[in-house]
Amino acid sequence: MLEVLLSIGCVALMCHWMLTVNSLILFLLFLMLLIYDEGVYLLSVIFSMLSLWLIIMMLMSVDQSLKSHELLIICLLMIFSLIIVFISESMIMFYVGFEMSIIPILLIIFGWGYQPDRIEAGIYLLSYTVFFSLPLLLSIFYMDYFKLFKGFISCLMIFMAFLAKFPMVGVHVWLPRAHVEAPVFGSMILAGIMLKLGGYGLIKMSFLWGDLLFQHSSMIIVVSLIGGTLLSGVCFMQSDMKMLIAYSSIVHMSLVISGLFSMTELALWGSILIMMGHGFCSSGLFCVLGLTYNRTLSRSVYLNKGIISLMPICSLWWFLFCSSNLSFPPSMNLPGELFLFTAILSWSNNLFIFVIVFSLISSMYSIYLFSFSQQGPTMKFFSFNNITVKESVLMCLHWIPLNILILDLSVMSVY
Repeated sequence: MLEVLLSIGCVALMCHWMLTVNSLILFLLFLMLLIYDEGVYLLSVIFSMLSLWLIIMMLMSVDQSLKSHELLIICLLMIFSLIIVFISESMIMFYVGFEMSIIPILLIIFGWGYQPDRIEAGIYLLSYTVFFSLPLLLSIFYMDYFKLFKGFISCLMIFMAFLAKFPMVGVHVWLPRAHVEAPVFGSMILAGIMLKLGGYGLIKMSFLWGDLLFQHSSMIIVVSLIGGTLLSGVCFMQSDMKMLIAYSSIVHMSLVISGLFSMTELALWGSILIMMGHGFCSSGLFCVLGLTYNRTLSRSVYLNKGIISLMPICSLWWFLFCSSNLSFPPSMNLPGELFLFTAILSWSNNLFIFVIVFSLISSMYSIYLFSFSQQGPTMKFFSFNNITVKESVLMCLHWIPLNILILDLSVMSVY
C-alpha cells in the first residue's frame, strides 16, 4: 500500500488528467495481486480496490468543460484519505483519514454544486461529522478509561460516528441534502465509497469493543430495521429521482447496520457483499441519472417520461441498475441480502414480519423508479444526443463487477 501512496503522490505533481486515470488503473491491478490473505487485511484490500475503481469511474464521468487541476487534486486527496483509512493500524491515523475524507466531498459540493443551497448542504455534512466524531476521538485517547463503562450511552459515544456516516435512520438528514446539491461525480463517490467508511469503521472497532457492541445491539437492530422500512415508504413520496436514489441508499445501509449488530459471521459476510454491491449499483444509478439529466435538464419523475421510446439504450441501463437495486440475480446484492436476513432472523424470530415488509417495500420503489421514469407518454422533448460509446463503457464498468462477482463469492470471504 505504501507503494500506491507514493506513486499517487508522484502523479499528483504532474496534474495530467489521462495520466492520472491510467496510473490508477495500474494501481488497481497491483492491488489485485495482493489478494492472497484473509481477515482484516483482505477486507482492507477489498475496500481499497473498490475506492480506486469508483474513483476511476468518477474521473471518467466528468465532463470536458469541468476538468481542471483543482478537481484532479481534490480527487487525489480523496484517494490519499481513503487509503489511509483502509491500511492504517494506528487508531489515530485511522481517525485522521476518516475525518479527512470529508474535506474533498465538501469542496466538490461547494465548487461544483448546482444550486445556492449547496452551502446549507455542506454545513449539514460538516456539522453531523464533527459533532458525532468528537466522542470517538475521546474514546481513542482514553481507551482504557472508556472500557470501564458498559452503558448504552458509552456504546453510542463510540459507534455514533460510524452510524452517522452510514447513515443510520435518525441521523440521515445530511445525506439527501448532500446528494441533491452535489454534481453527478460527487454523488457517485459519496454513495459508492463514503457510506462504506461507516461499515469498515464499525467492523474495525468491533474488534476492540465487540462485547460492548453485543450487549447493546438490540435497540439499534430494531430501530434500523423499522426505520429502513419507513424510509422505503418515503421513497414513494419523492418526485426528485436523485432524492429517491439517496433514500434507497439509506434503506440498504439500515439493513447492513441491523446485520452487523447481530455479531455473526454470516452477517459480516453479507454486509461486505451488500456494501460492495451497493457501491457499484448506487454509483451506476447516479451516473445513468446524470446522463439522463444532461439531456432532459430535469430530475423530476413527472417530467422524465417515455425515455424508453426516445433512448432505448439509456432505458436498458436504467432497467439493469434498478433490477440490481432490488437484488435481482445475478446481482451481488442478492446473496448479501439473503445472508443478512438469515442473520437477523437467527438473532430473533420476532422480526419475521418486519423482514418481510422490509424486503417487499424496498423492492417496490425500484420498480416504481423504473416504470414511472421510462414508460408513459413523452413530454414533447426535442432532439438531443443519444448515449455515446464512452458512456456505455462507463455503464459496463459499473455493471460487470456488480454481477460477475456472484460467480465466486469466496473472493469476498474474510474468514
